Amino acid sequence: MSAESTGQTIVQKILARHAGRERVEPGEHLTCVPDHVATQELNWPTIRRNLDRVGPPGLKRPDKIIVVIDHTPSAATGSPHAATHYLLKSLTRDLRIGHFFGPGTGLRHLVLVEKGFARPGSLIFSDEGNIASVGAVGALNISMSPDILVPLIKDENWVTVPRTVRIDLVGQMPFGVNARDIVQTLLRDWGQGQFLQCCVEYGGPALASLSMDDRQTLLASTFHSMSDTAVMEVDDLALAYVDARAQGRPYEVVRPDPDAHYHLRLTIDLSTLSPMVTVPPEQTGATPVEQVAGLQVDQATIGSCAGNRLQDMRDAALILRGRKVAPHVTMYITPGSAEVYAQAAREGLLEVFAEAGAAVLTPGCNTCWGYLGVLSGKEVSITTHQFNYQGRNGSEEARVFLASPLTVAASAVEGKIADPRPYLQQAAYAAYLADGADDTLGGAPGASRAAPRGGH
Repeated sequence: MSAESTGQTIVQKILARHAGRERVEPGEHLTCVPDHVATQELNWPTIRRNLDRVGPPGLKRPDKIIVVIDHTPSAATGSPHAATHYLLKSLTRDLRIGHFFGPGTGLRHLVLVEKGFARPGSLIFSDEGNIASVGAVGALNISMSPDILVPLIKDENWVTVPRTVRIDLVGQMPFGVNARDIVQTLLRDWGQGQFLQCCVEYGGPALASLSMDDRQTLLASTFHSMSDTAVMEVDDLALAYVDARAQGRPYEVVRPDPDAHYHLRLTIDLSTLSPMVTVPPEQTGATPVEQVAGLQVDQATIGSCAGNRLQDMRDAALILRGRKVAPHVTMYITPGSAEVYAQAAREGLLEVFAEAGAAVLTPGCNTCWGYLGVLSGKEVSITTHQFNYQGRNGSEEARVFLASPLTVAASAVEGKIADPRPYLQQAAYAAYLADGADDTLGGAPGASRAAPRGGH
């Protein structure tokens, strides 16, 4: 069957709609008009210089632009970033940019979904690939840094239609396993370029067992597979989340056609997974935690767009409650947004972290890109961060191991890389998954996260 006679995938349908087309094919170059353009502060000094060079009379659709100060929320004396904060406060006013979120608001990724900008079928142009996390509500992120200036000025840019890789999730996650273990296993097995110039489309029966936070975690790290972006099918849980936050903004659910053509189609059986640790310096270096257990760590951090949502805070507190971080370990915890921070405070999670000896930081990116929590010498870090290459967080001799919040918290307590399962009582953990859960932050009001970690 030829591509012309087959149905369309989610990414094809969204791009076609925003290009004014009935259908599109992989490899086509389109001019698309986005619903929003999302950027962060580190790019704006360069954007400002380029705007001065181009000299436009103004931005075509400033009401669509979302600017978030999320990488440097705690700019210290002597830091160049304080000047950038000042620049953006005045620039967004002068350019009449519609949506400006200052220090402490949180990451763009969460702002887009929490504030209802990302909705089913919407197209977002951004400056970062991991904003594919908006795919949890059926939105499509297209990263185009440094070309983000084009849609800022013109309210459009050209896009190459990617091929689609379909991943169906089946089975039930075992005890002590979470969404971060799924994506680290995926990158180990399929992170060598097989998804290059593709959009990863997630679906399958086990998707229903994942909370909204799980889904965003999975999508945020998928871009390490060298894919262009990623998206998920939406279900009742996702739609309830959107309806609670859309603020009247319209949306249209986009689903793949039954006869859609896929470049590659895979199935991941969640029941086969175990807690994973990704060994530096490669994203593909995931291995079962027992293979590296016992290695002493100097720093433990929970944060980044792959590990800073409310569920991550709850998972960390589940292990840290009543325990202490090892004396030789420095632990940092960064809630992903002001909303996550506030809810964590209401639930007493911040108190748990403080009593355990962890430092809670201002919502934002912070330790992930090395702005805070810098590593020195041959220090070893275990973290929920996105990257583990040499020098990412300071010293090129330091080593960064990636893991789930459960594994990071257990390692912080033990002072060495540790399997989280001995720290969890299986029956209590199952009840936690069934009860804890999704509220207006992690899912729909009153919705259960999973029962327990299976289907509904």
